[in-house]
Amino acid sequence: MDIIDIGLNTKRANPTQLPVSTDGADFVAIDFETANRSRASACAVGIAVVRNGVVVERGSTLINPEVEFLPYNTAIHKIAPGDVEDAPRFDQIWPQLASLLSGQIVVAHSATFDLGVLRQSVARYKLLGIDLQSICSWRLAKVIWQDFPAYKLSFVCRELGLDLDHHEAGSDAAASAGVVLAAMKAKGASDLADLYSQLGFHFNRLDPSSFIGMSVGPREPNAEADPDHPLFEKKISFTGTMFSMTRDEAKARIADVGARFIASPSKKVDMLVIGDADFVSFADGNRTKKMTTAINLKEEGHDIEIMAERDFLALL
Repeated sequence: MDIIDIGLNTKRANPTQLPVSTDGADFVAIDFETANRSRASACAVGIAVVRNGVVVERGSTLINPEVEFLPYNTAIHKIAPGDVEDAPRFDQIWPQLASLLSGQIVVAHSATFDLGVLRQSVARYKLLGIDLQSICSWRLAKVIWQDFPAYKLSFVCRELGLDLDHHEAGSDAAASAGVVLAAMKAKGASDLADLYSQLGFHFNRLDPSSFIGMSVGPREPNAEADPDHPLFEKKISFTGTMFSMTRDEAKARIADVGARFIASPSKKVDMLVIGDADFVSFADGNRTKKMTTAINLKEEGHDIEIMAERDFLALL
């Protein structure tokens, strides 16, 4: 299949058509740009489809976020309100995005951001979520090329010699795919499963329940929750970035099963949950203040459990 030229030298207000679903794709890379600080304000999305180690299709489209643009965001991606007036809304392109991403391994550079945009946009429009696995190319680069000066996409692409028109969503998606392919080559990996096995990583997973929007804000534990639930009456703290949900959603989820959120680990806390985006750093000895506090409490004999997000989800 020929590579579709997405026209990186054209105006960003004229993105090219997104690819169609490609059966048997090895992975799909994605990139979002947002209108403001909200992750539910997607104003552009780029897609790159990889099959057998080759980018076979790529494209991008603008999205009308139906919200205010911040000058800061526009200065970064050069997308202005007037550029998206006639663009489709997120819910209008979701059937095509869902067909591209469902059941695939999805790659993004700083996956917590892009998957957060995906999740919150789906929740905003009350759409049906999908199943997928995910990989963060930033995380891969940081582990494999430890001598790089920085790990932003622009720095990594410069070090690897990858083409990039930064913050054009289609170019960013294709560059993220290139980083993953370069990582596979650097480690001599036959496929992504082999690469992750060599690194001791685990794929992050999302399912339809991960896309359900939840009311947020302070919530008291559900007094009628199942007392046999493993988290019932537990006092839980969180640290690091989670792939599966926002911090506020996590607070609401534990309240539903009768647990209570505590801001910081202490002698009263039963569990510290570390977001999967940061769990590898924790295992490598890079610790936040909360992690250090929890470790000290354990060493002093307090019964506080430290667990990864994926284990927390299993309990939840």
